[in-house]
Amino acid sequence: MTLGAAWTLNLDADLELERGVGYAPRGAIVAAIAQNREPLAKALLGADDLLIDETSPAGCARGLSGRAFCPTPRALAALTRTGAVPEPHPSFEVLRRVNSRAFAMSLGATLPDAEVVTTEARARELLSRPPSVSRGWRLKSLFGLAGRGQRSLACGALSPHDAGFLATCLSRHGAVVLEPEVELVAEWAIHGLLAATGELAHGAVVRQRCDRRGRWLSTEPVDEHALDRGVRSALLAEVAHVGAALHRAGYFGPFGVDAFSYRVSGGEALQPRSEINARYSMGWPVGMRGFRAQ
Repeated sequence: MTLGAAWTLNLDADLELERGVGYAPRGAIVAAIAQNREPLAKALLGADDLLIDETSPAGCARGLSGRAFCPTPRALAALTRTGAVPEPHPSFEVLRRVNSRAFAMSLGATLPDAEVVTTEARARELLSRPPSVSRGWRLKSLFGLAGRGQRSLACGALSPHDAGFLATCLSRHGAVVLEPEVELVAEWAIHGLLAATGELAHGAVVRQRCDRRGRWLSTEPVDEHALDRGVRSALLAEVAHVGAALHRAGYFGPFGVDAFSYRVSGGEALQPRSEINARYSMGWPVGMRGFRAQ
C-alpha cells in the first residue's frame, strides 16, 4: 500500500506571516478558508493524501509525511498533533522575509516610480504628484491576503482614514510599498518548485483572473502559440531570477510569481513581478500541471 502525505491548507498563511506567533483566524477569514480549501485540495492532493486541519483527531495521520500550504508555526503544529512528520521546510524568519513585498522590490523595481517607503514624509512627498504612468497611487502593506492590506489613493492630501492606514503599516512593519495605480489589461503568473540545492522546476505561463480588490478568481492555461513572445520570455526570465534570489535567501519549496500587462500612452507595458508568493497558491496546480509535489 502506498502511503500518501498529510496536508494542511492554511490559506491564511500571509496573515500569520504578518502578525507573527499567536495569530488565530477569525470570522470572515475562517469562512474564506473553508470556501477555498476544498477546490484546492481536489487539485493539489493525490488520491492517497489526507487533508487535516486543527480540528482533526490527534494521531489520525501518524506515520505520514506532513506538508503545508505554507509551513508556518500553526500549520506545523496541526501536522504534528495528528502524528504527521513535517517535511523539511524553511524557518519562519525566512518565510516572513521572502513573502514580504519588500523582498520582491529588493530584486529591482519593475514598475516605474514604485518604491519601498520607510517614512510618512517620503510617502506624502510621492503622493503629492502623479506617477509617470498613471494619475494615482496604490499603497500596499508589506503583507496582504486576497486584496487586503492595500488601497488606491489620489494625488494630494491624505484623508484621515488613509493617513491612519499608512501610519499603522509603518508602525507595524517599518515600511510600505507605493506604486502607480495602473489600468490592467491582463494578469499572468508563472510557478515553480525550488529544491534546497537550488535546482528549479517551473511551469508554463498561465492567465490569472482577480476581482477589482485583487482577490483570486481563477487560473487558466494559456495557448503558447497565442501568447505574446515578449510576455513569455520576460516571465521565464523572471521565474529564474526569483528562484535564484529565493535560494540565496534560504528558501526552498513551491512559489509563484504574479505579473500583469497594463495600459500606457500608446500601448501596453508589462510588470513581470508584481508579487512573489513563496508558498503554494490557488493557481499552483494549474501552473505546474502534470508535476507532482514530492
